[in-house]
Amino acid sequence: MRRRAAWPLRALLLCSTLPGLAACGGGGEDGSGTDYSVDVPVAPDSGGSGILGSYFVSSFAPYEALASQLRNSALYAIQQVSWNFTATPGTVYDSFAPASSRVEYAHAVGLTGKGQVISVVDAGFLTTHETIADNVANVQGGMPVDDHGTAVASVAAGFSDTMVGIAPNAKLALGYYGGTTALANATNTARTLGAVAQNNSWGFVDLSGNTLYVSPTNYATIFGSGNSYSSALVNYAADGVVVFAMSNETSDTNAGLMEALPVILPQLEAGWLAVGNAIPDFDANGINSVQLISSACHEAAAWCLLADGTWNAASAASDTAYDFNVGSSFAAPQVSGALALLAEAFPALDPHDLRLRLLASADNGFFTPDQWLEIENGLKHGYNDTYGHGFLDLRAALLPIGTPQVTLADGNVTALNAPLIVSGSAFGDAVTRSLSAVDITVTDSLNAEFRTPGGTLAATAGLPDIGTGRLARAFTTGLATRRVASASALSDTFEGFSGRSVGGRLRDGGLSAAVLLPQGGDDYGISLSTALSEGSTRLDLGLKLARDQGALLGLGTDAGANDLFAVELALSQDLAGDGFLSLTGEVGLASLAGTGILSDVSTASFNSLGVEFGQRNLATRGDRLSFGARMPMAVTSGSATAVLPVTRAIGSTSYEPVAIDLAPDARQVDLSISYQRPVGDNLELLVELVHAENLGNRAGARDTAAVFGLSWSF
Repeated sequence: MRRRAAWPLRALLLCSTLPGLAACGGGGEDGSGTDYSVDVPVAPDSGGSGILGSYFVSSFAPYEALASQLRNSALYAIQQVSWNFTATPGTVYDSFAPASSRVEYAHAVGLTGKGQVISVVDAGFLTTHETIADNVANVQGGMPVDDHGTAVASVAAGFSDTMVGIAPNAKLALGYYGGTTALANATNTARTLGAVAQNNSWGFVDLSGNTLYVSPTNYATIFGSGNSYSSALVNYAADGVVVFAMSNETSDTNAGLMEALPVILPQLEAGWLAVGNAIPDFDANGINSVQLISSACHEAAAWCLLADGTWNAASAASDTAYDFNVGSSFAAPQVSGALALLAEAFPALDPHDLRLRLLASADNGFFTPDQWLEIENGLKHGYNDTYGHGFLDLRAALLPIGTPQVTLADGNVTALNAPLIVSGSAFGDAVTRSLSAVDITVTDSLNAEFRTPGGTLAATAGLPDIGTGRLARAFTTGLATRRVASASALSDTFEGFSGRSVGGRLRDGGLSAAVLLPQGGDDYGISLSTALSEGSTRLDLGLKLARDQGALLGLGTDAGANDLFAVELALSQDLAGDGFLSLTGEVGLASLAGTGILSDVSTASFNSLGVEFGQRNLATRGDRLSFGARMPMAVTSGSATAVLPVTRAIGSTSYEPVAIDLAPDARQVDLSISYQRPVGDNLELLVELVHAENLGNRAGARDTAAVFGLSWSF
């Protein structure tokens, strides 16, 4: 066997710290001096279980400033390196390993691997080195002191005033690769300690020093008919994740035996990862391209990841010595450390779940996949034989993957690819506001728990287009009819409903009727009105029955229709000089149909109110100028209940009834100025300007529209 170590190389450090930014290292206030910690800001949507599990974030925006500080701190900047191989001095590589795999985002939210164990199997360790001395939890007997193992362990879980590893507060179980018996002992110890990952930065070679490729023959050469090491691997991989570095030989045409061992023993695949070494070109959005400086993934492609194995790491020369290293040996412990960070973030997930997160979140945007691994429930991730699943991306692994979903009290799991409740404009944002008073537990497609405001489950129907609505109202009534009608006529009784309304006086002249015609299953209804008194003071009374399909009173995407009854009243007064003043209003009740997540949905009361005043025959005979203010239909009282998985404290979720007040806080107010006149035989003109405050009964929403209408009758 041989270690997956560095080739001869030269390095130039680019340690560029920003003025005024403190390094993120140092001990805690307890005086132990052993914990790696930073001051973590509380996100606006914090709470939930675990550490990162307490943050449901669609981005790391609340932590971007701290992540930037970490990238530019001395502990990180020591890894920003421009280097070349001694044999090829003209080829210079630029590496910044922790930044390329987005480790700073994990550290920025407080993840350090605390409470987790990483097993490292290698050639030997200086266990007293300052980077790992406080983290060593178990040491296999009889191991030599060795630079390689010391460096690997410090990348996975090291911390000092000089450098920080991936999971600096994780514990280390250190084992020896000196023969299959020693390997079996180290692997069994990893299982006993519950190590989330076992890191292996070594591989088998033949007598000429060439990679021993994966094949049944080579398996038999190493393991015979089976030995204690193969049994130990099968047992450990049933619970934990074995991580193997790929060969450093770029000319290899096959994967090595150990990194591709699941080809021979398929039962290992669920607990196996292979890691190659690549130097990436990257920016804030992701990996643009990579230069592979290890073997390609080959037969291990379905469980293979890449990382930049360039690291200034601990050296066994002394307890405070460091050296520069390049190789897949130092890419692998980045993946092992990442598993420890994920285990801390998502304590309900097992190591196999975490392995899937790393594969599903790997950045594969820099190549064209030609194979697809079904990760879970139809979620697939593309890979190929060269780059495997792509580059390690801790930031993406810590965000929700796939479609968030919520488990309701009845056990139904509902995807949140669309709101569960879409409320109509008469409710405004009442439902969203009520649900946002609590936080609920949701899971992503890989069963990781996050916490999100309950308002995530709801949305309000699209804001009405006030200009289109005004134009439709004018032409439904008819411009000429509207211009000469009594100011108190109940002509706008179906304003806000979808569909087309028609109306007129009944034959005896005492009653007027308006009918809302359904269009493609839309709303429908009928309204009857009569004048209780006429003359300079006029009073009209109306009754309305209607069915709304959701635009006004909807409580869900599949909630069904809502029946409503309203009493309408209009009062007008003629003023001197052809002036007029009118008041209109309605009050009503609605029987609501709630969606499946709502229960105990009450009857809702609602109202609307309007005032208009103006002048006729102002500029020419028959014209009409008016000013108006109107509050369209809004619910004034009503309630419902939703039983949801409410998160009251970190790690504590219970199903609780959440009361929903259906009345909006803000009312829509429309202010308008309108001018109508005849402009020729059978030709009518309308010009109107309207402004809406709290559009759709949502505080702060606004709209302004100018309406121009011209009609010709023949």
